[in-house]
Amino acid sequence: MTSRIRAHHRGFTLVELLVVITIIGILAGLALVGINRARISVLNMIMKTEVSHIAQALDLYKENHGAYPPDGNTIATSDPTKRATLFTRHLSKMFPQRNGSIDYPTYIPATPVTPSILQQMINNGYVSPDGNTTSDYQFNQIDPSEAFVIFLMGFSPDVERPLTGPGERKPLFEFDRSRLVDPDKDGWWSYKGRYSESEYVYFNSKTYDDGAASPSVASYAPQIGGGTARPYGTIVNGNFVWAAPKTYQILLAGLDDNFGGNFTAANQMKLYPSGVQDTTNAPTSINYSLEDFDNIVNFGQSSTLGSDTDL
Repeated sequence: MTSRIRAHHRGFTLVELLVVITIIGILAGLALVGINRARISVLNMIMKTEVSHIAQALDLYKENHGAYPPDGNTIATSDPTKRATLFTRHLSKMFPQRNGSIDYPTYIPATPVTPSILQQMINNGYVSPDGNTTSDYQFNQIDPSEAFVIFLMGFSPDVERPLTGPGERKPLFEFDRSRLVDPDKDGWWSYKGRYSESEYVYFNSKTYDDGAASPSVASYAPQIGGGTARPYGTIVNGNFVWAAPKTYQILLAGLDDNFGGNFTAANQMKLYPSGVQDTTNAPTSINYSLEDFDNIVNFGQSSTLGSDTDL
């Protein structure tokens, strides 16, 4: 009787144990994949929300001042003095009483900043302390990762000195100060994504390209992340148009910190949402690279070029 009972309680064989361990491992792996995808979806949603908040701030800026800010890209004009002029003209329209001779940066982009004024600007957080006082903090150095930051930070109530004057500034977007960076050390802040080490990039629709027959496209190579950011186009009724054709594009590299790119010519861009090559229109487009798919933008239905599961 005792021997029969013992026979019914024999242990698992080694093969059975290995099978059970394998099954547990597979289930755990599937669970981790699901958890990781859920995590990526949540992080993307948070970044998309911030992009939409920046977009709302830019729309409010236009409502207040009549136009979106210039973006500082070099396609509009490669002449640094002319690029600086775009910013000063924009400020003159916004603030007709602005005195360009005392509100730094002055109309002449090579004018060194006055140390006392610079210190005031640094103290109120408007500019980075890392620039060179004799050559930096100039309008001609502002690039597409910096322009929207400058204009959304708010202005002094001093109508003659909106940039450098005293008084409380009322920002249109609350920047996380820990994510303001100055990687090119020119004195102007860029803004990193919440979960992306790369900086945001802003393109104004007026300067998506240079308007030539075979147009050169606005372009920005991030100082922190990888790839190259260019505004996206789209096809409507067989014809090329820019995405967000009358407003702006805000681009963020996403979790891989890389905008993609692989551009080989100045007249190339990429199409949203197809991401496929099109050589029948000008500018021409090239295929998405793998790095494009998690880029986050302010236009389109999903605001992400690929689905979360593509990551």
